[in-house]
Parts: sequence; C-alpha cells; structure tokens
Amino acid sequence: MNLWNNLKSGLRSLFLKRRVDRELEEELQSYLEASAADKRNSGIDPKSARRLAKIEIGSRGSVKHQVWTSRWESTLDSLIQDTRLSLRSLAKSPGFTLIALLSLALGIGANTAIFTLIHQVLLRNLPVQHPEQLVLIGNADGAGVAGGIDLGDYGLFPWYFARELQSNPGPFQGIASYGSFTNKASVRLPSAYYGNNQAAILATAAIVSGNYFSVLGAQPMIGRAISPADDTSPGSGAVVVLSHHFWQQSLASDPAVLGKILTINGTPFAVIGVMPPAFLGLKRDLEPADLWAPISMQSAIFSQPSFLTRNGPYFLHSFARLSPQAAVDKSALAQSQTWLDQQIRNGIRANAGSPIPADRQQEINRHTVPLLPASHGVSSIRHQYGDSLVILMAVVALVLLIACANLANFLLARAAQRQREISTRLALGSSRARIVRQSLIETLLLSLAGGAAGLALAFAVTRTLIAFVSQGAEHIAIDPTPDITVLLFTLGVSLATALLFGLAPAFTAARTGSTLSLSSNARTAQSSGGRASRLWPKTLVTAQVMLSLLLLVGAGLFLRTLNNLQNQDYGFERTHLLLVVFDPSLVGYKPHQAPALRQQLIERLSALPGVRSVALSATPPISGGNWSSTFKPQGYTPAPKENVHSSLNRVTERYFETAGIAIVTGRSFNSGDTLSSLKVAIVNQTVAQRYFPKGDAIGHQLTMDINNIKGPWRIVGITRDTKSGDPRNTQTDSMIYFPLAQMPPFNAPDPAAPNAPLEENQDQGVAVILLRTAGDPAQVIGELRAAIAGIDPNLPIIRVQTIHEAVDSFMTHDQLISRLTGIFSLLALLLAAIGLYGVMSYSVVRRTSEIGIRLALGAQSGSVLWMVLRESLILLAIGLALGLPLTLASTRVLRDQLFGLSATDPSILAAAIAVVAAMTLIAAWLPARRAAKVDPMVALRCD
Repeated sequence: MNLWNNLKSGLRSLFLKRRVDRELEEELQSYLEASAADKRNSGIDPKSARRLAKIEIGSRGSVKHQVWTSRWESTLDSLIQDTRLSLRSLAKSPGFTLIALLSLALGIGANTAIFTLIHQVLLRNLPVQHPEQLVLIGNADGAGVAGGIDLGDYGLFPWYFARELQSNPGPFQGIASYGSFTNKASVRLPSAYYGNNQAAILATAAIVSGNYFSVLGAQPMIGRAISPADDTSPGSGAVVVLSHHFWQQSLASDPAVLGKILTINGTPFAVIGVMPPAFLGLKRDLEPADLWAPISMQSAIFSQPSFLTRNGPYFLHSFARLSPQAAVDKSALAQSQTWLDQQIRNGIRANAGSPIPADRQQEINRHTVPLLPASHGVSSIRHQYGDSLVILMAVVALVLLIACANLANFLLARAAQRQREISTRLALGSSRARIVRQSLIETLLLSLAGGAAGLALAFAVTRTLIAFVSQGAEHIAIDPTPDITVLLFTLGVSLATALLFGLAPAFTAARTGSTLSLSSNARTAQSSGGRASRLWPKTLVTAQVMLSLLLLVGAGLFLRTLNNLQNQDYGFERTHLLLVVFDPSLVGYKPHQAPALRQQLIERLSALPGVRSVALSATPPISGGNWSSTFKPQGYTPAPKENVHSSLNRVTERYFETAGIAIVTGRSFNSGDTLSSLKVAIVNQTVAQRYFPKGDAIGHQLTMDINNIKGPWRIVGITRDTKSGDPRNTQTDSMIYFPLAQMPPFNAPDPAAPNAPLEENQDQGVAVILLRTAGDPAQVIGELRAAIAGIDPNLPIIRVQTIHEAVDSFMTHDQLISRLTGIFSLLALLLAAIGLYGVMSYSVVRRTSEIGIRLALGAQSGSVLWMVLRESLILLAIGLALGLPLTLASTRVLRDQLFGLSATDPSILAAAIAVVAAMTLIAAWLPARRAAKVDPMVALRCD
C-alpha cells in the first residue's frame, strides 16, 4: 500500500508540479511564521525574530530543491527536461539530424532486414510441441528416388523399412517418415467453389506416414490429422490435410471444408483437416507443401507405379522424437543412436542375403546413420542461403560500425562547438554526470528514431530480398513481417548503436574545463583542442578506412566469383534456347500415349515462326536432379569399390542440335533409331576417356544396371562434356544419352512375381521441351502456349524459361551475396568519404587562425594545401597498413564461397586499395583547397 501511495504521490507531483510547488511554498511560509512566533515568545523583537527564522530556513529555492530531489520523480523529471533540451538541440541542427537519421536508418535497417531472414531461415524453431526432442535419421538435405544403396545412405529409406521403424520405435517416443521430395499435383476443386468448368490447379503435394503429425507434435486448426489408420496398406487412405495457405487462397477459408472431395491427379481425396498458418511441415522447401496425403497413396500423388513393395526404391526420409531424457542427457542419446544403428545394420544384412563376405560384414558393422537435430526443420533454403546470410550479417554489421564512426565524429565536432555552452553550465553548478546523460539522451533519441525508420526500411528490403529468392514462386516459406524477436533485435541494435557512437563524444564534452573555455583565450583553446579532441576523430577515420578496404575486397571477390560462374564454358549454347517444363501425367496421360504426344508437340512447335528446331528430353541440359545409374562398360575392369556411375538422359532426335551440344565423334540420333533397331547410345567425352582405351568409345557397348534399360547399348557418338548440374562443380560428370524411341513400352518382369501383369514403362515420358529460336526466345512464349493449348488445353505447363534463366537459377545465392555486398561496400565507402570530408572540414575550420597566421607570415597556398592533404594521407596510410592484414585474415573465411580465384587475389586487393585511396584524396581535396584560399585578414579576425 505504501508503494502505491508513493507512486500516486510521485505522479501527482510530476504532472501537477505548480500545485505541489504552491503547497510546498505554503508549508515553508507556515514554518517561517511558526518559527518567528516561537522566537517572539522567547523575548526577541518581531523584526529580529523574522530575520532569524529566515536565516534558519536558508534559501527557499534551495530547500525546495532538496525536497524535490529527495523524491524518485525528480529523476524522471530531469530526464524529461534533458529529453526536451535534446529535441530542441536536434531541431536547431536539421542538417546534422537528417544525415544522422539517414545513416542510422540505412545501417540499422540493413541489419534488421538480414536478421529477419536469418531468424526465419536459421534460428526459428518449428511451431510444434517440444521441438528440441526432434531428430533426423541421417542427413535429409538431399531428395530423390534411389536404388542399390545401403539403408540410410543420403538419408533415404525404402517403404518397408520405414514401416518397421514406425511399428517398433525402440527407445524413441515415435519414428515417422515423409517423402524426400514434394510433387506438383493436378487438383480439381469441388464444383461448389468455382463451378463445373473450373480448370485444374497445380498444388505442391507431400506424402507422410500415418504418425507423421503425432510424432511431430502438430495439431490441425480444423478437423483431424492423418492417423496410422489412414496409412495401413498401399492404395488405402485417400484423405488429405490442407495447409492454411491453400485453404485460404483456393478454398476461400471455407469453415465447412471438412469432408469435401478434392480430385488429385484423377483420384478423389477427402479433406480431413487444415493446419495452422505457422505450420509448413518438417520439410521447409522454397515452395512449402499445399497438402499432405498418406504414404499409402504414393502412386496417386506421384502418378508413378507403386514404390511400396519389399524391393521398392529408397525415397523416404525418417525422423524421430527422442525421449525427454535423451533430449537432455548425452548418454541416453548415445543409447538411442546405438539401438538405431543396430536396426539399420540388421536390415542391411537381411537385404544382403547369405553368405556375406567378411569384408562386406566389416563394412556393415561400421555403417552408422547419425541422429541430427531437427528443431529447426529441414530447409533447402537454409542449405542454399545459410552461409550467404551469415556473411551478409557480418557485412551489414561493418556498415553500421562505419555509420557509427561517422556519427561519433559529427558529435565530437558538435561537442567542440558547444564548449562555451557546456562550460557555462558547469560553471553554474551542473554536474558532469548530467552533461554526459544529456548527451547520451540526444544520441539515444537519434538512434531510436533511426531504428524506427530502419524497421520500416527493413520491411521493404526484406520483401525485395524474398522476391529475389522466391524465383517467381507465388508463396514461399519466408514472411517479411517482423515478429517480437525481430523487434527486440532492432531495439537492441538501436541501444547498442547509441552507446557505440555516443559515449566518446559525451565524455569528451563533459571533460571540457570551464575556465579554459570562458577565458579570453577561448579561440586559441578551441583551435588547438587538446590531444584527445584530435586523436578521436583521426582514430575513427582510420577505422573507417580499414573497414571500407575489407568490404571492398569482399565485394570484389564475390563479384569476380559471380562473373567466373556465369562466363565459364558450360559445353552447350546459352543463347536462343527456350525450355518448357510440363507433366502430361497430371492430366491422365499414360506412358503408351507419350510417343504420339511427342510427335504432335514436335510438329506443331516446329511450325512456329522463328523456331529453328525442337526436341524433347527427360531433363534439360542443366538440372538440379538427374536420372542416374551404375553401368558396365565393355572391356573395362573397375578397381575395387570403384563406383562406375553416370547421369542419364532420354532425348528425341535433334536434341543435340537444339541444345547446342556439339557431337565430337560419330553421329547423333536419327529416325532410324527405333524400338526394333539396334539399341544405340551417345556418351560424353568423360565416359569415353575414362572407360575406353584412348577415348575411342565408338562401336563399344555398355550395359546398364537398371532392368528397364539394361541393354546392351552400342555407342554411336561422343558429345562435348557439359555442366549438367552445379556450376561450381569442377569435375565433369559422366553422361549417357538414350533415344526416347528405343525406350521399352513395359517394365522388365519382377522375378519374384513372374506371372504378374507387366506395368507400363514410365521412362517413355518426357518432362522438357527445348526450342531453338532465331531471335529472342522470350518472344515466342505466347505462341508456344497457344500451340500447346491447341494440342490439349489441359496439358499443364509448369515452367517456361530461357536457358540463361535456367543457368542463373543455380546462382541465386551468388547473385544475392555479390549484389548486396557490392551495394553495402559502396554505401560504406560513401559514409567513409562523408566522415573524412567532415573531419577534415572541421579541422580546417578549427585551424583557420593558424592557417591565416601561416599565410600572413609568407606561406604559399601550395604548402597549406599539402599540409591538409598530408594529414589525410597519413590517416590513409595507417588505415591501409592496419586494414590489409585484417582483410587478408578475414577473407580466408570466404574460401568456400569463391570460384575461380583465391581469397588473396592481388588484382582485387590492388583495385580496392586504389578505390579507397581515390576516395580519401577526393574527400580531403575539397577542404584542403578551401584552406589554401583562406584570406589571412579574414582568418585572423575569425573567432
């Protein structure tokens, strides 16, 4: 109760100050009257009694001040007064205030924008229960369908083994699995939403085990999640859970959506639940999943034959929830790892059959699949951009440091200009602590205002960065809206910035001596300033030169890396080529219909104006994922444990002409290569030189380890090596091309079920159309879409891009980091130039009297010019001498991010030094030139 009364009394005193002052005055007057009356009663005459009473009280103002300062509200009142004084002081210097706010907004805004991305990509936990208990079983960064590998290789597992772990989780609370890749599916919505004529839409579909949501600890917002009862056997459980985004955008947030039927790739699915907005799944790809279906419906979701057999491919990732003890105890975690390794080794032994050779047994005994933290989920964005974001965070922090150094210099100059004001306040009784506090409040106001402006700027910058990263995707797993963590980060950066650039000027101002600045020699004192006042600005300028050099070298390295990546030899022609990605299976096309559709597409598209040639293939010339297999070259004996492996592609005739891939030796595919003719293949130079004597592969045969295309295949041509994947890969991959016309119509029979009906061979299909044009390929996109619609208006076109855009899509993180480091380094250079110009200009102003005396005594303007320039050059030399070792040490961290050059590339170092030197000379030349033109008579009269 006393605390509440004290608070009420303090607030009353603060907001009703005149009334409280009047009451205190009345109390003092009452005390004076009582004291005087007491003295009169003791025999003192009235006049003397009143005088003695006044002497006893002392100064009324002093008494009232003592009473006021004894209350807590006096501290708050003085802070309000200092804040008002700071606001008036900033308003009197609008130019300085505007520059300070702009510098801080740019620095803090850049830091906030990059931190927003880092928080969402690297730091944010999954919105599930106890995310710290989640672990991945193996590395889940990769994705695809594989065979001929051990359990857990590439983090992949087959369906049967994932089911075994699911039914027997051992020491784990639960083990679940999900498809290692998502799939674009054709979805037809109920007619109640858009009518009967609504065309199908493409949605990103994921398949998950029946216990996926329960192990993950995620609850739907509406309805229920997929359960083990929905995932009992292949083909059962045609149910689907929707993402909040899909429910909102495609189904108009219909609260009665439960039970509605969505037709996915021609199969009806019942909607059973809708997830919350924050939930995007364990796997957070650039385009998050729109819907989740049970693994039992894999064939319908992927439009592929069933993978759900004992001998099926490896296509699932698995994860687990640790026991509460294992989540915090390393020994319990080790026991869980040991149990898991034992299950996987037993599974490998079961697959290997018997007897198992001793060396293979030892290999199995060493096999381990690590448990990896999954509290942040599995993110392809993190894998692609994580390192770049960390580097960018360091870059924007350096930019903010340079901005802080600038502002510290400006504040030091302001403190020097206000020496008389500060000295007067000190002489009148103000404490040095009050001077420091008022100065810090001024910098705090600037920093908080700059932080608020930076937050608004960060929102716009983050949206721009997300648009760049999204590569045209409509919805991605990054939200530009700042959350509480980002707001607290911005506040923390603002406060740290205020202390960083405000402490030195504040203490420098407080050290000002009152007698020195109020004496008749004030002008001389101000011009000399003392060692501290000269040292701080020069130290800050030197630091700016060091950091500018570091940023320029970093930007130069990244720009050269991007240039090297873009201009290397890819092995195919990168102009006048258009790529169209499509998927006929989404609208019900069967493999046996593929040849007729291919022929129609080639005939219709070849007739378009400006199109020189057309071809189709399974994958484009450069792709993030390829069809691949081990194989046996004729006459080649592999070394022990050598992996004779190659990427594969299925292509039509004229593919090499259309893609711009040169045939080095032999011939291309032609119309004579049919299903009934000799099976032929074309290999690249790497295959020819690695597996055949002297690279002479023509006429030799090879046999594939995939039953559908086993062969043997006779090599009839050798192509140039091409970069078919990551542009950073310096080793050329093996590549084997097969004619689509020779793909068998049916899969090879399963030895375990020889009487089972044969399945159609999915390898007859293609996914990419290539068009070689005479002019700009973008000009034919409209006619291309019309031509495809003329064949089948329902044929889904997933993506249309030029080959240049396809290549650039592999370098988005390089483009991001090179462009942003370039922009930030130029910003840092500009800030450093402004800082140097301000310091030298202020130095010239303070030395105006000295310069005037020198000129009056006969000094030439050239010597004055050199005197000012020499000071700047000394700062430049010191900054470079200190910055060069710092730069050489720091750029070593960037080695893994570079391509085609070293981290200490001498040309980039020389260019950066030249740019910093030019900036220094330009920034120093203007004040030096102004100093050389000073009129001695005007200078000697300058106060």
